[in-house]
Amino acid sequence: MFITLAGLGLWQASGLRGGTAMRMGPGYLPTLICYILIFLGLATIGLGLARPETATERWYMRPLVGVSAGLLVFAFGIERIGLFVTTVLLVIVSSLATPESRWIEVIAVAVGLAAFSTALFVAALGLPIPSWPQGIAF
Repeated sequence: MFITLAGLGLWQASGLRGGTAMRMGPGYLPTLICYILIFLGLATIGLGLARPETATERWYMRPLVGVSAGLLVFAFGIERIGLFVTTVLLVIVSSLATPESRWIEVIAVAVGLAAFSTALFVAALGLPIPSWPQGIAF
């Protein structure tokens, strides 16, 4: 999985200028992260071959689907419905990954994280990220 993801990342970053460590281009960090992923993938394969008697644990689909769905909600919602609402949805959807989540805690964390993210990235750093859905302003 690591090596496949790194290959996809290297393919996507192939058109970006890499630069050097002193003068980093837009492709420097993605390429570096992809090489780190390749190393982790090879290390994982090496450990798997060195300890073949270790059984693979069962995969649980609920956490995988919950977290992946939360990330997809964020990726497709950030420009359409704004940072605040998207962050709230990200936390709520990702909380479905475990049955131990309590809704009052999830809502409190979601609103707190959304408020902090909006204050930091939009207000303090001035990043051009929409805070709210189009047509809604606070």
